[in-house]
Parts: sequence; C-alpha cells; structure tokens
Amino acid sequence: MSNPGVGGCPPRTQLVGVELTLGDEAEAVAEAVAEVDPEAVVTRLPAVLMVESPGRLEIDPARVREHLGRDWSVDDLQVIMASYFGFISRWEPDGVVLEWMT
Repeated sequence: MSNPGVGGCPPRTQLVGVELTLGDEAEAVAEAVAEVDPEAVVTRLPAVLMVESPGRLEIDPARVREHLGRDWSVDDLQVIMASYFGFISRWEPDGVVLEWMT
C-alpha cells in the first residue's frame, strides 16, 4: 500500500520549506528561490520568513549572493534557519535541496 501523504495528498504536492530568521539574508534567500521557482510562496510573519514550495525547494547560494550583494554560503543558512519541513536531500557548497522522499 502506498503512502497517501498528509491529508490524502500525494507526497509530491506536499509543501517543503524553510523558516528563516528575519533579515537581509532571509530576504535574499526568498528572492533567489522565487526567481527560479514560480510555485514558491514567501510568507512574512512577525519573527520568521517562510519560503515554501510544493514537493521540492532548491536554494542556490550563487543566486543568494547576487541578491545579497556579498559573499554567502550554505553554511550561513544554518545560522538563519529556524526550522525546515521536508527532507534535506542535498547539502553541498553549490546548493541545498529539500524534498519529500518516497
């Protein structure tokens, strides 16, 4: 029997994402993701900025650097990431991928 996912939705359509501490770096991550992922949703809450997408979310540090205007690496993501949902399937210097694994 296959896993129907949360609320009966297939795992591919479940949201994955990150909750980031507010600031310039969080804004740059959100802008970089939204630039390449038309399904990405950015939600600004009082304490965090949420970036979520159905099924898969990719963070490209080169794009984040462009938006931030200074050096930035995936190690810096650990400092501002308050939480995440989904599985981190890739954490490399050239990018981070969160997705649901089936």
